[in-house]
Amino acid sequence: MENRKVIIIGAGIGGLAAAYWLTQRGYEVEILEASDRPGGRMVTLERKGDRVDVGAQFYHSNYRYAFDLMEIVNLTREKRTIKGNIQYSLRDGSTFLYNHKTPYMKVLGLRGNLRLYGFVLRHIALRHRWPIHWIAEDHPEYDNMESLAYFSHPKDQALRDFVVTALSMADSQGLPEWMSFYHFIHCFRITTFTTFIALTRGVAALAEELAKTLPVRYESPVRQLVSEKGRVVGVQMEGDGSIQKAGHVIAAVTPPAAARLVPQELGEQRSFFESVTYSPFPMPVFFLDRPLRRDVWCYFSDPGLRRTFMFALDETSKVPEMVPSGKSIVTGWSGHPMTLDLINKPDDEVIKQASNDIELTIPGFSSFIEDATVFRHPYGVARYPTRSYRRVLDFKREAERLQGVSFVSDLFGGSYMEPAMTSAAEAVSRVCGWGGTA
Repeated sequence: MENRKVIIIGAGIGGLAAAYWLTQRGYEVEILEASDRPGGRMVTLERKGDRVDVGAQFYHSNYRYAFDLMEIVNLTREKRTIKGNIQYSLRDGSTFLYNHKTPYMKVLGLRGNLRLYGFVLRHIALRHRWPIHWIAEDHPEYDNMESLAYFSHPKDQALRDFVVTALSMADSQGLPEWMSFYHFIHCFRITTFTTFIALTRGVAALAEELAKTLPVRYESPVRQLVSEKGRVVGVQMEGDGSIQKAGHVIAAVTPPAAARLVPQELGEQRSFFESVTYSPFPMPVFFLDRPLRRDVWCYFSDPGLRRTFMFALDETSKVPEMVPSGKSIVTGWSGHPMTLDLINKPDDEVIKQASNDIELTIPGFSSFIEDATVFRHPYGVARYPTRSYRRVLDFKREAERLQGVSFVSDLFGGSYMEPAMTSAAEAVSRVCGWGGTA
């Protein structure tokens, strides 16, 4: 008789999506989550009735699975389009406003904008468009090139700063030296050609509501996968070492965590997961005593200066419904490789560094702070240096041959939430042949 039990490791959005789709198809599902909450890197903090996203910040308008799941858990009415501008503070003390939906960036000048239009025409508009939420095609001419290499002319400095560096920091939490041209195109497509969508209770509301409908065991860390005769047959628990059997196991955790779960006989898969760089990320959160500009939700310093904290988000301007007090809540954003040292610093040093950097984009900021805290993510966003997409494709090809186990990760589609759910749909398809269409 077929064993219709599926164990899912991890209650992030990928694991939760897989669990929901499997339960709808009659499978017995158990979700084992090491922490005491669902959502993974989707996190919402609350203070005196105000809420703030301290992980994933928004959904993109071309998401499909996310919006389907929102409708299922009655969150559709809470969707809000993020409006407002990005304010850039230049090194000469001047500022300018920019909206990512505007096809002209003042600071680039006519030549720079024409160069940017040429890039879009050549590499996006007139090219075959590969899947946006799933790494599925090999393009060595992009994958083997560093992101900054395309704009290498001396007159391209503004493009390198305000397009490549700014996008790399905002979308990938790292400097562009650790990003391939392939991944830059991927990020450019999803950022430039979509609208940003938030939820009035916070991004994590989707995971929170979905988890309420599913059998999640919290504070239940898994030690490793258990295999017999070349097939994964269950998991060994961390606490008492007990073994739980299942017909299929879905590991929906970050690559570093997956590496620790994989047994010795799956050495090739373990090596792949160990090769993925996820830089840690300490996020300072500032609760201010007043509102800032309502027409600006992102404050960016001159990207060419490359400060430790290069931009800040006004969470109140982003989603006013989340902050009944009306006072601004500002989150500070750093990235790889700066966070490698930053993660080990105490909260007061992180707060001081972020406050000093943000002060240069929001004059008087330090005097507005009413309270501050730091939320620490052990894993931020995956790095995609040159040849990373090829390695992902190789891994997925080999993983299809494994018996009894599937891996779910946003890594397989570019480190956004929808790719995690796309990966979950692929895992569900392996279990029951579902095509992901209903």
